[in-house]
Amino acid sequence: MKKYSFASFLIVALTFMSLLAIFKAESGFFIGNIIPEMIGVCIELLIIIFVLEKWQKQEEKNKSIKVERRLREFLIFFLKHNFKDFPESCQLGDFYGKNHQQNQESIDNLINHIEQNGLKESTVLQVQSYCESEKEIFNNLIPVASDLTNDHFKSWVRIAFFMNAISAKSETTSHASLKILQNIKRFDYESHHSGLYVGAE
Repeated sequence: MKKYSFASFLIVALTFMSLLAIFKAESGFFIGNIIPEMIGVCIELLIIIFVLEKWQKQEEKNKSIKVERRLREFLIFFLKHNFKDFPESCQLGDFYGKNHQQNQESIDNLINHIEQNGLKESTVLQVQSYCESEKEIFNNLIPVASDLTNDHFKSWVRIAFFMNAISAKSETTSHASLKILQNIKRFDYESHHSGLYVGAE
């Protein structure tokens, strides 16, 4: 029996027995002694079900936050390794989930800078080298990202896809880098929107 079905059964039974106890209070041992005991058992079971559910949800959220933090570390390394020489307004800082507004603005500035100025040859080579060495890690982490929300998963798949494209030179590094940054922004947004980041309330 599913949890909610069992809880519904307990609520119906509790209601029935409560009415029975109220209207048949003088009807002997069963009504006067057994029914109150059964009412108490039903109440205890309901409390256990709902407390357990809340605890399970909190445990699942804590697990998801740990997963998000580990994935975010790879994104932080990508950003800091490849775009450290960009203007101050494009620097991502710590890129922690709690700094969502700053993260979004910095990525927007970085995207706008690349769209207007392109990538220097040294940055192109750096990004290509990074993608070549790290693409398999990002590919292997796709199942891990699937444990989070649908948008986390989609953004991670696209990040991995464009890293592979840079490595295979099937996309220009500038275009693929923009796509990766857009999906890092999407990942950060989804973490904030879902409350799946360290420090979320």
